[in-house]
Amino acid sequence: MAVAAPAPAESVRIPREALLLGVSIFLFIAATNIMTPLLPQVRTDFGVSISTAGIIVGSYGLARLAVDLPAGFLAERVGHRRLAVIAVFVLIGASLVGWQAASVEMLIAARIGSGLAVGILATVILSALSATASTANRGKVMSLFHVANNTGIALYPMVGGLLGTVVNWRLTFLVTAVLAIVATVILLPILPKIDFARGGSRRGGSDESRVLEGRQRTIAFAVTNLGVVANMIHRHGFRNTVLPLYAATALGLGGVSIATAIALMSVTGLLVATPGGMLGDRIGRRRIITAGLAAVAAGDLAFILTHDTLTFLLIAALIGFGDFFTSSQTALLSEIVPAAQRTRSLSTYRFSADLGALIGPILLAAVMDASGSTAAILVAVGVLATASLAAWFGVPARAEAKDPLEPPTTIPSNQGSPVTLEVPAR
Repeated sequence: MAVAAPAPAESVRIPREALLLGVSIFLFIAATNIMTPLLPQVRTDFGVSISTAGIIVGSYGLARLAVDLPAGFLAERVGHRRLAVIAVFVLIGASLVGWQAASVEMLIAARIGSGLAVGILATVILSALSATASTANRGKVMSLFHVANNTGIALYPMVGGLLGTVVNWRLTFLVTAVLAIVATVILLPILPKIDFARGGSRRGGSDESRVLEGRQRTIAFAVTNLGVVANMIHRHGFRNTVLPLYAATALGLGGVSIATAIALMSVTGLLVATPGGMLGDRIGRRRIITAGLAAVAAGDLAFILTHDTLTFLLIAALIGFGDFFTSSQTALLSEIVPAAQRTRSLSTYRFSADLGALIGPILLAAVMDASGSTAAILVAVGVLATASLAAWFGVPARAEAKDPLEPPTTIPSNQGSPVTLEVPAR
């Protein structure tokens, strides 16, 4: 009995275009926090208050939050490449304004322009990454965005501090403009090669069986974005706000130990981003998202039991390993909608992330101020646990269906005419 050889499996390798997209977003996000360590220099130059310095920093995030949702609609109307070109001009122009800022108002305007531009570019690149992938490797491909973003967030403040030591804070804007030009040279030739409407790379494709409709899509869409908000509340409200204060007041730890813990979380998070995306491709994104949120919640809760530096650092490292689920969130949001709506869907991811980053420090700091650090930790745990349960019950199994039907198996009949047997989906 002769059996036809099966068709080759869909490739799980990361396309070259996706790697270049990851490099471009890494270069673009220099504007995010390269200047942050130099705020004391800015205050001295302009003679402004701490509150005004906070506005200089916060204006960037607020601008990005304001453009996140419109960016998806604009990309569909204007075109991804054309919108990217506009955003690049805005980013370079804003960087030059910041470089030559003669007043604090000009500096704030430069930060707003940078936030608007990077918000648009992040949405365009996220959508492009998803379009270069297939269901077999989308989590792996989407992890490039998170790796590039988190590496930049960790690296650029050090670059900015070095530039400020050698020259001054203004040079950070000039460096941002140069990096934006390099990123543009990489990005613009790639975008015309990507078929955003078809929903897959020219070598891959999209499994339309994962697209949800009606109430199922609405619920899955909402709970996935809830998980994004919860994760950002944890990252910015717990890691960057409550945890340092808790370590100093409750554990008596110094700045070196606290900085080491935060660095450990970032490093371990980077190590698991791509393997986590690959695992989501294999066993289903809902499982990965649910497990990741629950793991981070458990890690936050464990901090209540810490009494020494070693335990504090170990738990910090374990929380970082919980970041393996982030690329599964973007991959899921890419697949539950038709390809034509993917950019709009991913723009809500950007909005949810920036919203969580905004409300996290405010919410948890207020709870800590009113009821103590233990209460703030418990609130963070409750937010994450709620998002984990919502993802499990809100995302239907259909959204993480396995690969499409395998190729048919052909068996010659006694009469010599082939008989084709359809192998059912797994």
